[in-house]
Amino acid sequence: MPASASSAANLHLLSRNPIFTAAKSVWGYEIQATSSMTTSLPLSPEQVNVGAAVIAGDYIGLNTILARNKKMLLAYTREQLQKQIPYAFPAQSSVVLISPEWQNDPDLLPALSQMAADGHTIALEWNPDVTPAAQTLNMAQVLCLANPEMAADAELAALFAAGKTGLARNVTTLGELDALQKQGLTLFQGRFFKTAEIIPGRKLSSHQNSRLQIIRIIEGESPDLDQLAKTIQADVSLSYRLLTYLNSPTFGFMRKIDSIRQAITLLGWINVRNWLRAVLLADITQGDVQTELLHLSLWRGKFLELIVAGHDYWDFKPDEMFLLGLFSLLDAILGIPMADALAFLPLTDAQKKALCGAGATEYMPLLTLMTAFEERDEATLGRMLQDLSLEPARLRTLHCEAGAWAASILEIGQGARE
Repeated sequence: MPASASSAANLHLLSRNPIFTAAKSVWGYEIQATSSMTTSLPLSPEQVNVGAAVIAGDYIGLNTILARNKKMLLAYTREQLQKQIPYAFPAQSSVVLISPEWQNDPDLLPALSQMAADGHTIALEWNPDVTPAAQTLNMAQVLCLANPEMAADAELAALFAAGKTGLARNVTTLGELDALQKQGLTLFQGRFFKTAEIIPGRKLSSHQNSRLQIIRIIEGESPDLDQLAKTIQADVSLSYRLLTYLNSPTFGFMRKIDSIRQAITLLGWINVRNWLRAVLLADITQGDVQTELLHLSLWRGKFLELIVAGHDYWDFKPDEMFLLGLFSLLDAILGIPMADALAFLPLTDAQKKALCGAGATEYMPLLTLMTAFEERDEATLGRMLQDLSLEPARLRTLHCEAGAWAASILEIGQGARE
């Protein structure tokens, strides 16, 4: 296998981008190398080799994607395609992305034909000058558009009508998604899912309220651990899952843990709180979109925490910045206005103002930086890094470390819910 040696550095190269159906269920994920975000930091050939890194087990979210039977859209090197490296993944999960430069490569056709015959999905990166006449078009099931504007290509309508599946990237609003759907596209990727769909008059369920109340307790400045243990113990579902989790072979404790207070003592409050954060927020999510929003919320929180922890010249505490990121998409998760979602949470007025977008606050530069990383907005990112005197390569590493952490925590939360 032409994969480079597995290393911790490879974990920092990959990000996952959810791909949704029109019904807003997750069809799969595109796994990509993270952009350098600055022209002074080009990606090396090893960094671009996404397929090798994923196959080597260096992408921490791989097991979760496979366990959920979701698709993985991956680009491979020409050599990997010739050697049929995509067979390292189950055919039902494998989507092989072919760039325009290889769509008419006669040496690749036999390998790609065999992959398609064996159940792998072939996807073509749409190029109006190449793809319509490509030799690989007949075997392809998915056509990937770099942006919504490409959907206006007249040749695409006929291909969609003939059964090809269209994937539009960089979809920014729900209105844009609806328009693309009318043009025949059925798969969508972009920031549209972060927009809160507010349902007038909607109230939180008693279950959601109870989870938010526990979040309020655990995020308090000095939580009473004895009282917290009693609160968790009184919740049959929560206490059962925590004790089952801790008594699993993962931890290998010599004796059985049979009380919540004992669990907090043995595992440590910080570790228990991380578990509770993931499980409580996972409990209030409903559907694939909310699960992806939770993943992004955890990612945001950890990223902001890592920035502040590594730059102590700001008068911010890592914990408060984690909460700021964690709750930044709570309106979209719950489907209620942000002010209502934050009403009972332990945040300062300045934090609530920042999350509600109610004017400038001291947090705005870091929130802008966070969003620029997510959106791969190189112009804004370059400006913010310069304004904040932050080193680009270090911040890129922190962002990817935060993403890996979020994937692992979300896996714990989802596993505990099942």
